[in-house]
Amino acid sequence: MKKFNLKSKKLLTTALFITSGLTILSYSNPVKASSACPTASTITSPNDFGDTTSFIATTGGSCYGTPEEYGVTIYKMGLCTSNPAPSAAGSAPDTSSCSFNFEKDDGVGEPASFASGGEVDLSAEYSSRPDVGTYNYAYIEIKNTFDIKASYGPLGDSARTTYFTNGTVSEAGTVTGASTTPTESDGYVTTEAPLTTFGFLEGGGQECQATGEENVTGGTIRAYLLDSSGTLIADDSSATECSGVTKLLGIMQLDDAVSITSSTTSVKTTFKVENNGTSVVYDDVADGIRFDSGPFSVSFETSE
Repeated sequence: MKKFNLKSKKLLTTALFITSGLTILSYSNPVKASSACPTASTITSPNDFGDTTSFIATTGGSCYGTPEEYGVTIYKMGLCTSNPAPSAAGSAPDTSSCSFNFEKDDGVGEPASFASGGEVDLSAEYSSRPDVGTYNYAYIEIKNTFDIKASYGPLGDSARTTYFTNGTVSEAGTVTGASTTPTESDGYVTTEAPLTTFGFLEGGGQECQATGEENVTGGTIRAYLLDSSGTLIADDSSATECSGVTKLLGIMQLDDAVSITSSTTSVKTTFKVENNGTSVVYDDVADGIRFDSGPFSVSFETSE
């Protein structure tokens, strides 16, 4: 394939939306975030029982926030004419109908870190012009961990508490004061958030489920957890997390097919994490707030 410039004007967009499948531990059932976080100053406590403006009462235990930084490691992105999904546990994706506009599947991939509204132009060395054709599926393969740097606050409590990522996904740092912004000296750093299951049970708890599905604007997204050999992990109801996960595969079945013509000269990939890149979570153990990975969107933009 001919290498080409990754600068373009927007002619068409294919949205690809991957949910993190996060388990929220609260006083009730595990849930997944479904909406943007309310303004922090309207929240008067993480969870003072009976407090109708607490975080848990207002959000149900979780919400989506905008991270200051969001990082992923990308192996492959492209378009497919037929569904490339693995057929069963132990099988690999069938990419025979796919044409990749980015491919660096060397076990290292390409790290991409960006802020809200940020755009990432991936290395031209690993980028190719997609084949001419009409495509019904979008494909992205990334590492199953996300780098999140995010904060939430100051809350409307008496101390004006701000929570922030501190390098450990199971906890968060705090600073107090209405005008205080967390800094690196406070321990405000990036946290690595792994994704190891999509299985969340009615009534609480979780189990190893290696596939997930969600209807989104523009089509249906299906996600798959892969091992180091690139094959689908087997479900395991006896385990709370899937073991051996190294990659996350996202496949979107498009409502409207995408056409690449002989006149197409470039493809640009845009990542968007505004109001969804991080999950802000109530932690019942610490009676506080912590952070985990959230969904992101990827759009392919072409120009002629």
